[in-house]
Amino acid sequence: MKVSKYGHACLFIDDGNSVLVIDPGDFTDLPEDLKNISILVVTEDHYDHFDPSNIKKILEQSPDAKIYSTKAVAEALKTERIVCNAVEHEKVISEGGFEVKLSENDHAVVYGSSPNRVLTVTVGDFLYYPSDSFVETNDKVKILALPTSGPWFKLSEAIDLMKSTESEFVLATHNGLNNETGNEVAHRFIDMHSKDPAKEFIYLKDGESKDFS
Repeated sequence: MKVSKYGHACLFIDDGNSVLVIDPGDFTDLPEDLKNISILVVTEDHYDHFDPSNIKKILEQSPDAKIYSTKAVAEALKTERIVCNAVEHEKVISEGGFEVKLSENDHAVVYGSSPNRVLTVTVGDFLYYPSDSFVETNDKVKILALPTSGPWFKLSEAIDLMKSTESEFVLATHNGLNNETGNEVAHRFIDMHSKDPAKEFIYLKDGESKDFS
């Protein structure tokens, strides 16, 4: 499967027949080709993850795409006349050849409180993305999509999540708030503390892809 990263926290997962999209938020400039998208996951209602205009662009080319998100996002999309499946607690979905586990959790603490709910995303045994959280997973995956910036972010907690996750690759994401110097420092620090030669740290710039087949 191929993973492409767009902007801050948007990931396209392409198995060659169908595409799964995660978090095409306000900091995301979508590619021109938005066909064959079967699943769209919006992990939370913060604007860096949730942008109705980008969702509309996706639906123009992939009108049959199924959208899954939190209750807050589903309610917001009702006003746009867009159907969104609200996930509470946990849900496993099978669409377009993908099996995806969505689990509802608290957002990471932002200055004293967790402001909202988020969905963690597990795509089969391929990828785990915790959204804006450091929720650990017991699933073994090929890729941990690891947040590396944010007003709630703490490097030590990201490193702990990386160490607790059994994965072959660590893919930096949620890093659009940093400039290139900031990303270089954060990524080097995380990679330095991996201490696991079997794990490869990957940084995809906007629009870059990597084939994990």
